Amino acid sequence: MASNPNRPDLPDAILSLERATIVGDALSQMVFGIVICVFLQSMYQLIDGPPRRNEKRNIPLITFTLVLFALGTVFVSMDLNSLKLAWVDNRNAPGGPIAYSLAQYGKPITVVPNSCAIIGDWLAAGFLLYRCVIIFHLNFAIVAIPILMYLASIAMSIMVLFQSSRPNANLWTTLTVNFGIPYYTLSAALNVLITIMITTRLLLYRRSLRNTLGREQAMSVPFASVASMLVESSLLYAVTSILFLVPYGLKSDVSNVFIPILIQGP
Repeated sequence: MASNPNRPDLPDAILSLERATIVGDALSQMVFGIVICVFLQSMYQLIDGPPRRNEKRNIPLITFTLVLFALGTVFVSMDLNSLKLAWVDNRNAPGGPIAYSLAQYGKPITVVPNSCAIIGDWLAAGFLLYRCVIIFHLNFAIVAIPILMYLASIAMSIMVLFQSSRPNANLWTTLTVNFGIPYYTLSAALNVLITIMITTRLLLYRRSLRNTLGREQAMSVPFASVASMLVESSLLYAVTSILFLVPYGLKSDVSNVFIPILIQGP
């Protein structure tokens, strides 16, 4: 194969990391487009739907949805700006765009979007945990473990943000990874656990309804279908968490493909 005369004078490892970063950010923009559609549809139902049913609007849920979307928007906007600075404005920085980007980890241009991503994860996981608590009728003997895991993930995420923002540090430095693996493991495990708990509870609920009302009536109840249960329990987010966690733990460049998508998951 003929050599590329326009190839940057950078090591293969750096070029591989750059490719993974670009792919991850491009996929993130695609996912954000889906997020916008879901957000607009959700807001339409939350704002316009209740008056049609002679109900009051759920202001707390509307506010929660707005805040979560705002955090995601800030992350995407600042991430795009970081790409512009690294690949256009500072293209010839020593070590290339990736080296420039990693050098910005302790500055607001990176700390702010990273903070938005972590806070968004808190809110999304907290809301999922809230639904689990409600479904189990405030039985804290059952939901105690998810609650403890949630609190532990918050503590680990704070340490990840602190360690990655220190001078000469980033998300992939050894000390940050030492906190990052427990954090992302807890986050993924929490989502998987709550997914299993909610799905099991709803399956049992559907079976009870089917025995009482019949199959057709049971399937017409909200959250009774398999598709509704999967969406309700955030299975896709749990899967994406695992897809990121494995290469991140192995310190593989592939983790850069999934982390921007993971941030859009909440």
